[in-house]
Amino acid sequence: MIERTLLIKGRLGLHARAAAKLVRVASGFQSQVGLRRLEGDVTVDAKSILSVLMLAASRGTELQAFADGVDEEAAMDAIEQLFAEEFGEGKPEVSAITETPQEIRFNGLGVSDGIVIGQVLRMDDATQRVYRWRVAAPDLDRERQRFRAAVSQASDQIVAIKQQAGERFGKEHAYIFDAHLLLLEDEKLIGDVEHLINTEHVNAEWALKVICDRFLYLYSEIKDDYLRERGSDIEDVMRRLLVALSGVQFETRGLSEDAVVVSQDLLPSAVAELDLAHTQALATDTGGWTSHTAILARGVGIPAVVGLRDFYRRTRTGDRIIVDSTRNLVILHPSSATIERYQAEATTRASRPGPTDLKPQGPVHTQDGVEVLLRANVEVPSEFSAVATYGASGVGLYRSEFLLVRRGGLVSEDEQRVAYEAVAKVAGDHGAVIRLFDLGGDNLRAQFQEPEKNSALGLRAIRFALANEAVMREQVRAILRAAASGLLKIVLPMVADVSDVRRAQAIIEDEANHLREAGVRFAAVNIGAMIEVPSAVLMASRIAQIVDFFELGTNDLVQYTLAVDRGNDEVADWFRTLHPAVLHSIDQSLKAGRQAGIPVIVCGEMASTPAYVVLLIGLGATDLSMTPSAIPRVRRAIAGIDTENARRIAMDCLNCDTAEEVEGLVRDRLTERWPELFDSSNLPAPGKVRTVSSTNSDPAD
Repeated sequence: MIERTLLIKGRLGLHARAAAKLVRVASGFQSQVGLRRLEGDVTVDAKSILSVLMLAASRGTELQAFADGVDEEAAMDAIEQLFAEEFGEGKPEVSAITETPQEIRFNGLGVSDGIVIGQVLRMDDATQRVYRWRVAAPDLDRERQRFRAAVSQASDQIVAIKQQAGERFGKEHAYIFDAHLLLLEDEKLIGDVEHLINTEHVNAEWALKVICDRFLYLYSEIKDDYLRERGSDIEDVMRRLLVALSGVQFETRGLSEDAVVVSQDLLPSAVAELDLAHTQALATDTGGWTSHTAILARGVGIPAVVGLRDFYRRTRTGDRIIVDSTRNLVILHPSSATIERYQAEATTRASRPGPTDLKPQGPVHTQDGVEVLLRANVEVPSEFSAVATYGASGVGLYRSEFLLVRRGGLVSEDEQRVAYEAVAKVAGDHGAVIRLFDLGGDNLRAQFQEPEKNSALGLRAIRFALANEAVMREQVRAILRAAASGLLKIVLPMVADVSDVRRAQAIIEDEANHLREAGVRFAAVNIGAMIEVPSAVLMASRIAQIVDFFELGTNDLVQYTLAVDRGNDEVADWFRTLHPAVLHSIDQSLKAGRQAGIPVIVCGEMASTPAYVVLLIGLGATDLSMTPSAIPRVRRAIAGIDTENARRIAMDCLNCDTAEEVEGLVRDRLTERWPELFDSSNLPAPGKVRTVSSTNSDPAD
């Protein structure tokens, strides 16, 4: 017997005409065919129109369909197709007067900058519903062979996609599909699926779904954003295997010239197969900064907003849409006034003259001559060219844990050295800051430790490094050796106090001595501390005495200062970047750096948002690091302001009691003082705009 859950989508429900079609289709098969209404537990014969009508199934009702007999599979396929086609009733008649859809705004996370006005193209993930049926003992071998054939077919497809991705996105992105191929070669995954087929006597589709869901659950529990996003690789491979098992062929859809691809979760292989000539932007319900979709979008410069949650189901192909990743915003059914405003804004941006001393490269100067360095945050090779393109003064933060993610585990010292040498070459004379692996307790936990209940407050970042010295020492050696080829610095992530710094410094000094004794070519490096937890802020003046520089991670600083998980939508309203406590923490850290005579690099959302940058300049920051594409807008803002007025505004913000007061003050004072630079489009909105997922535009911690 086969069972499937079906949904009634037609606006009139399972009425007489639809019921008649259902009965005619069901009666064409020998098998017994029935329907069960889940709500109320009513079961009827699908070959009896009276029985079917007794279900009183309206639009949106879920029914359990079942077929039992010699042709049960064909019968069920025909019934499912009938439901999918809404019983052939087509679209309802449209009245002469059509109501204009109301404009709806969705907040997500902009992961690749840009603004696009276009039309929706809904892209289904093509993952079919999976049903369970019993496989007789004599047929088990054939079922395993069917699964192995699907694995072989999927592997061939991914090899082709990998080659295509290398041609379209650059070879540096091919590693994504290496991971997919490794999954298909993984004997544990393949073995677990085949074991379930054998022991439970189930079909390959069901066994695959059960095993993959187990892995996906484990990934969902990982606290680290980057590693948690790797669950999409498993989903992608599972989807491809399910389609291979079904016998359906992947089809490439033609796109209009202004297509905005909208999906629940746009998996990496789907991105690689997109028609880039006509894809203007991406918008997805799920995903984060570190998702492969985000990485690929940034690599080719397609604007993208992810983490929109309940967006996909509200769209239809052809709907008008605006994707504004600079504001973490997507607008569905934009009004004529909204479209005109965006078009006018685009015209204004194109024609607006910049400050006369604004240069596209190197440091920028305020109106009263204060020099500010603008550095780049990078993690993947595809972003390296943007350092020069956007005129960054070197690399302010290289997230080295990317090296582990792309390989799914530890990489050798020599492989790391080569990667760091490439970063140093890109950074040039200004150098690059390498953050030691910012690993959480869940990352690589199978190799090092048991799962933690709260890894965000557990063995992560510098604690993980100090607890796993072999990992830290290997990375330190690689950095020291790479520093012989270019200017590199080391920053210690999430230090809590002086003790963390001293222990790390001792290991770095020890490894330098070993290299010296072994006659290995290396160079000394400056060592800095990430200031991103309250204890480090309180001890900043002491820490500043023993390090060469500070790196102020504003995103984690907000999270830990306010005790708000920036990835938890339930508490997103409490993630307030302009909270007075956050501003005082930044002020205290900057003062500690100045008093000790060391540089302070500020990174994260605040460094990439012009309105926030005014406050940072006012508090004394002169060294910022951000996503490369954010540099032009930050450069323009800094070149148009003066530090004296910025200082007055910042000091007034420090005297506020609430985040709302600070936000209101920033709106009023910036538009009053620099109306040519700031308006409602790039200032904190009145009230609280609730965002989905994290509100940060750059995950530089």
